[in-house]
Amino acid sequence: MTNQPLALVNGRLIDGTGGPVRERATVIIHGERIAEILDEQAPPATARVVDVGGATIMPGLIDCHMHHAPWAQSLVTHPEPLGLLMSRTVSALKETLESGVTTARDLGGLERGFVQAIDQGVIPGPRMQTSLIIVSPTNSLMDHHPVSGGAITARGRFESLPGLPLPWCDGPVAARAKVREVLRMGADVIKIAMTGSMTFPARRPHRPLFTQEELAAIVDEAHLEGVPVCCHAHGDPGALMAVRAGVDTIEHGTYLSEECAIEMAERGTWYVPTMCISTWHSTLSPESVRAHTAKMPERHQESIARAVRLGVRIAAGTDTNNRHGYGRTGMELELLVAAGLSEAQAISVATDASSQCMGMEKDVGTIAAGKFADLLILKSDPYEDIRILQDRSHLGAVMKGGELMYGSLPPASDASGGRLVESTA
Repeated sequence: MTNQPLALVNGRLIDGTGGPVRERATVIIHGERIAEILDEQAPPATARVVDVGGATIMPGLIDCHMHHAPWAQSLVTHPEPLGLLMSRTVSALKETLESGVTTARDLGGLERGFVQAIDQGVIPGPRMQTSLIIVSPTNSLMDHHPVSGGAITARGRFESLPGLPLPWCDGPVAARAKVREVLRMGADVIKIAMTGSMTFPARRPHRPLFTQEELAAIVDEAHLEGVPVCCHAHGDPGALMAVRAGVDTIEHGTYLSEECAIEMAERGTWYVPTMCISTWHSTLSPESVRAHTAKMPERHQESIARAVRLGVRIAAGTDTNNRHGYGRTGMELELLVAAGLSEAQAISVATDASSQCMGMEKDVGTIAAGKFADLLILKSDPYEDIRILQDRSHLGAVMKGGELMYGSLPPASDASGGRLVESTA
């Protein structure tokens, strides 16, 4: 990458804060970061100039809840060769980035080495945080132990990818020790399962899984290390117990009660609703799952409206996994708009708010001087139609740290208009 500044001129700028579009804006990029934002001013004489021709420039999307390697927590239930499974994860990370997601949080399955491979430029992918596993008690969300007992191995109840700890812990002492183990193995966040799942009726979506004592130990140990706790929870009393214990995010919150939403607003707890997974469960899952999730999207929309009314902080997440395909974060924004947010609010949720939820607001989330040049160049205006973020034909380019990762940019010229031969990437 050249040290010469790059000036993206003649853009319609959506900066991620939820404000109006800034017409004929110029974004100056120096190295990996944004140096300056100009309004109808000439770029520096030293800059390479790319005229985007009135295209929309906006921050890269942020997805706070994804699963690029869900297979890694249960190799027994995935009989394919390990090399094939890992190759699919590499492909999934690339697909996520090329769809316009430049920052993501993986909440179960992604081993630390994948994050390091992205950071070192070995494989393409978003800026990543990972929880490694979903910390759970016995007989809960992550317990795939068959009744026959046939999956018991020397390493535990089922074989997981080397580099991942086993997910179970029972009792406050073991729960605290599990957090320490997960952090030792390189987790950026702690992910816990506090209620059952929508896909397993026997593990009910309201029933608390951890006790108050176990929750307190998990949250205390994580916060001592300065690490947030992300909590899978669908409804009360499990969700309310988790909020009162001090978790940092409620993931899903399908049945968010008034009482729980009030507590979240008062405590500053983030809400990552993952509307996508509700829609997928009710439409694409096996019939046995669809039968008890048919009303899930409607209830989810009611929960979001309640959260907005009460002032709960909302971030974007899809719960994307290998069953439903990657690169679909734009769908979450469409569903947020359907739940009552404006297009500008939905984009702000998936950029500015999500960067704050991940503790990365100093580096990503908005187009501002000093932040990484993680940008999308769109041929259309998402303020007019949020659905274009799901259509690759509207995506002209994806930039991460000032580097072109997908698509193309118009030829560069110097400040006087003379065309440059060198690449703009």
